[in-house]
Amino acid sequence: MARVLADMHVPPALRRWSIRLVLAIVVAGLIAWVPAGDDDRAERLGDQLDDLRREANALRSRNAGLAAEVEALRTEPAAIERHARDELGMVYPGELVLRLEPSPPSPSLAPGGSP
Repeated sequence: MARVLADMHVPPALRRWSIRLVLAIVVAGLIAWVPAGDDDRAERLGDQLDDLRREANALRSRNAGLAAEVEALRTEPAAIERHARDELGMVYPGELVLRLEPSPPSPSLAPGGSP
């Protein structure tokens, strides 16, 4: 006696999950293949990251310069004297200090003035 073809059918649950798996693979392939469009967020974030890296490098350079200045002020008498004279206005006894004030601009050289 031959087997009836109706006994060899695929169970509905297996067929349902097979269709879902194939559809999931197709959708994943479409998502991977179709470009994202005109979304420029990644480009803007990349530019922002480049700006932050440049700023960080500038700050590292400035910190290195300040660290060198601090080390010089700790160890070098000439640096201490230069700082005292430039920043604090100190002078040795007997030195003559001349302070030159900038002259006010003349009316003929002022912006909007007539010569």
